[in-house]
Amino acid sequence: MNLNVIKTGIIIFLLAAVAVVHHLPIHGFLGTHILHRELFFFPIVLAGLWFGLPAALVTSAAASIVYAHFFYHNIDAGRISVAVVGLQVAGFNLMALLTGWMVDRQRRQQRERDFLNETFGRYVSKAVRDEILGGRVTLSGELKEVTVLFADLRDFTRLVETLPPREVVTVINTYFKSMSEAINAHHGLVLQFIGDEIEAVFGAPVALENHQQCAVDAALDMRTRLSQVNLQLVNQGFPSLRHGIGLHAGKVVAANIGSSQRLSYALVGETVNIASRIQELNKDFDTDILISDAVRQGLHRSIQMNPLSPVPVKGVGEPLQLHSIDEQPFVCVT
Repeated sequence: MNLNVIKTGIIIFLLAAVAVVHHLPIHGFLGTHILHRELFFFPIVLAGLWFGLPAALVTSAAASIVYAHFFYHNIDAGRISVAVVGLQVAGFNLMALLTGWMVDRQRRQQRERDFLNETFGRYVSKAVRDEILGGRVTLSGELKEVTVLFADLRDFTRLVETLPPREVVTVINTYFKSMSEAINAHHGLVLQFIGDEIEAVFGAPVALENHQQCAVDAALDMRTRLSQVNLQLVNQGFPSLRHGIGLHAGKVVAANIGSSQRLSYALVGETVNIASRIQELNKDFDTDILISDAVRQGLHRSIQMNPLSPVPVKGVGEPLQLHSIDEQPFVCVT
């Protein structure tokens, strides 16, 4: 039998039992029905705890009708007044409101927590999610040492112009899903999708000692997963995709940024701008993964890479030393 049916039966039984006791011809102190009327609170509270506000109000209304009905037909002004009956009825309904409201509020908060856990968990590792939702990481603003990753699809504008909108959404969502999984697997956080571009960070909001290594390994994993995505897309009759990935390490200000209506966890600083520009340089060098020397210096293992000639980058005083990567993916271990 359904548990809710059993609970409903218990509430109805208690309500009926109290009503019967309430109408018994008892004399003396108990005949004032002081104890009997308090018993009505049991089914009201149970209804609120088990089913929330609507059920609690229905139960309190039933209790109020039974209670008031008795005194309407058996009123004894010497023992109890109409005002006392009214106050008791008000007490039933107040208890229903308080119990039902508190239970509904707790359930709503639990649903919101579950939604956050499920949604946020799609973009970060379980450890990062738990740290943030557990309140052990500040989101009000802090200076962090991180590696920033940008990934951008090549020639996607042309693809948008040649495919129906529904198919464009299918292609880009397939790509985003696979790339997000790669970033998440290496302890990164997807910050945002900007058109056909991905921005991610390694080392914020939870500090990561080997953030450069994890970011590089995520980029390599993204390269492998792109091949798998292309195989899937081609089998569905879609064109294959190409992307470019740029990485740079340095200090950023990380915080919840926005308005009172909408906040997002974001990074601010030169490191972010440089990472974005490095990503764009893949087009000039005909590469798919470029990293800065700041990333290379933080690697914990040997990576197959080709140093490129120093490149002038807008907003940076000296030319950047970049490296293109040719390596198989490696699982990042913290």
